[in-house]
Amino acid sequence: MLALTEDEHRRATAFVEEFSCYVAASGVLPFECMYRSHDFAETRMVLRIKGPEQHFALKIDTASPETGRLQSEFDLLVRLTQAFEKHKASRVVCPCYMSPRGTFFVTEFIDRPTCVDVVHNSTDDDQVAQIYRRAGAWLHDLHSVQPPKEYGFRPRWMTDGIHALLTEVPHHIRNEGQPMAKMLERDVLLLKGIPETQVFSHGDFHGQNLLIGRGEMIGLDFTEAREKLAVYDIVDFLKADIFRDATPNAVDRSGILKHNKDMFFRRYRHPIHMEILDFCLRARLLKDWLSLWHIKHACSTYEEDRRHRLGDRLRIAFQNG
Repeated sequence: MLALTEDEHRRATAFVEEFSCYVAASGVLPFECMYRSHDFAETRMVLRIKGPEQHFALKIDTASPETGRLQSEFDLLVRLTQAFEKHKASRVVCPCYMSPRGTFFVTEFIDRPTCVDVVHNSTDDDQVAQIYRRAGAWLHDLHSVQPPKEYGFRPRWMTDGIHALLTEVPHHIRNEGQPMAKMLERDVLLLKGIPETQVFSHGDFHGQNLLIGRGEMIGLDFTEAREKLAVYDIVDFLKADIFRDATPNAVDRSGILKHNKDMFFRRYRHPIHMEILDFCLRARLLKDWLSLWHIKHACSTYEEDRRHRLGDRLRIAFQNG
C-alpha cells in the first residue's frame, strides 16, 4: 500500500473517523491508501477502509468543495445505481456516503480483478475474449441510460494532436510516424461530418475502471462522464488489446485483434460506423506511441514495453494503407 505524509494521514484519519461515526462503528475503522493520482498527487487519493463485515473505498479530492467534482460523481452514482437495476449482469459500485463538506465520498469496496488484470496477464485467449464480450455488454447498458443522438464526426483535433507530437520525437520515429499521419489525413477527408452516435458516456473507460464480478461487471470512476460520441468509450477500452501477443494476420486495420473486437460487438449493439472506429483506434494508438517517444519523457520499464507493443501494432495496422 502507499505511504502517506503526516499531514495526509491526519486528514485521512479525520475522514475515516467521520465515516466510522456514520456507520456507528466502535472506534475509527482501520484503513490504508490504495491509490494516489499521478497528476493530482497532493489532492486526490483513494483509501480502503476495513470494516468488520464489509470493506469500503473512500475517495478523496481536497479541491472538490470548490469544484463540486465529487458531489457530481456521487449524485451520478446514485442515478446510475437506479438505472442499472433492470440489468442482471451490469451495475456500478454502490454509493454509501457523501461527506457534507464535499471533500470525500465512500462506496462499497469490491475485491475483484479489473479487465486490465486479465487482458494484460492471462495466458488464456478465450478468457480474454470473454472479457471483451462482457465489457461490450456493460458499455451497451451504460450507453442506454439516456436516448442517443446523432452528431457529425469531427476528427481534426485528433490529427492536429498527432502532428504536434511529431515535432517532439526523435528523428527516426518522426520518419516512421509521418506516413501513418498522412494516411489518417486521407481518412479525415472521407469521414468528416458523417453522423455518428452520441450517448451518455463513461469518459474514461479503460479496463481498470471495470471490475469482473461473479456473473456481473461493475463500473467505477465516473468523474469524466458526459455526453460524447460512443466510439470514444469503445476506443478507450479496446486499445488495451495491444498487450496481447498477436500474429499480423490476426490483427485488423484498426490495430486490434479481430477476435477480441468481434467479441466486444457481440453484446454492444448501438450503431457504430466501423470506419470511424478504425480511424479513431489507429489515431489513438499512434498518439499514445508518439507520446511515449516524446524527447522529454523518460519511460518506465512498463512504458518501454507498451511503447514497443504500440509500434508493432501500428506497423501491422498501417501496412496496407
